[in-house]
Amino acid sequence: MKKRLSLPPFGALRAFDAYGRTGGVRKAAEHLGVSHTIVGRHLRTLEDWVGVALIDRASGTLTPKGNSYHQDVAEALNSLSRATEKLRPQMDTSIRISCVSGFASLWLAGRVGAFRRSDPSINLVVRPFDRFPDFDRDDLHADIRYLRDEELLSFPAGFKKVQLARPPMFPVTSPAFAAEVMARVRTLADLLAEPLIEAEDSQEWHIFLSGHMVSPTGFVPFGRLGHASITLAAARHGQGISLANIFLVSDDLEHGTLVKVTMPDQAFRNVFIGAYYLIAPETSWNRPQFVRFRNWLMAEVRSFSARHMA
Repeated sequence: MKKRLSLPPFGALRAFDAYGRTGGVRKAAEHLGVSHTIVGRHLRTLEDWVGVALIDRASGTLTPKGNSYHQDVAEALNSLSRATEKLRPQMDTSIRISCVSGFASLWLAGRVGAFRRSDPSINLVVRPFDRFPDFDRDDLHADIRYLRDEELLSFPAGFKKVQLARPPMFPVTSPAFAAEVMARVRTLADLLAEPLIEAEDSQEWHIFLSGHMVSPTGFVPFGRLGHASITLAAARHGQGISLANIFLVSDDLEHGTLVKVTMPDQAFRNVFIGAYYLIAPETSWNRPQFVRFRNWLMAEVRSFSARHMA
């Protein structure tokens, strides 16, 4: 009889791979769509199974043996993914992508028809995701995501990315509320007394204020509403001021449902917080249907940027 393969539990391997790719238990849990408790349990199970410390708990990094093992595990899982992709029927001409919800609803949704007309043989499926997806479990080929600059430092291995656009941020609100604000706000520091709406945390407003040499110390957002599309909806209703970029508010600015906040005594600088990226596993990057979608998307973004970000 052939010798039985010596393999640890597959769930533990996936958790370890996700930890190595993302650099933390909570990030690995978000990547896998499970609780951090489950990830921690899987990691302990794997260490018990191999009899070697894989993670330095003091620093949160992989040990030298853990790092070497992760390289082997990542390559094995990538090989398994490639083998599965080869096995799938080649008649599948769909492209299934996830996309951060604001970009999906406020920019991409108005252009999917143009892609369909340009390449009717490809069935484009777009799913709004506000977390980095698990491409295998969620059955996806690619992801469009807004990444802050610091997030690039922990970008997971096994993926390729291309920057689509790096738009500056600026404050917007409803026309009626803007008329009130402009009567009170003379400098950017005066904005701190206005209702400033955040999406998830105060990081973007902190970066924006610091970029204008205004200390964000003591800044308390008027409200945190989770997603850019919700903060902009609140701004349209005159609830306060939201940060945005041109990809999120071009239609609103054109139709007058939102306006940029301006000040008579100070001009806003271009403050960059992050960029939009198209991300895909290495196994999907050269898939013919994805290459055609990627080329179309990059051309569409370049055309839009030339018109609105010149």
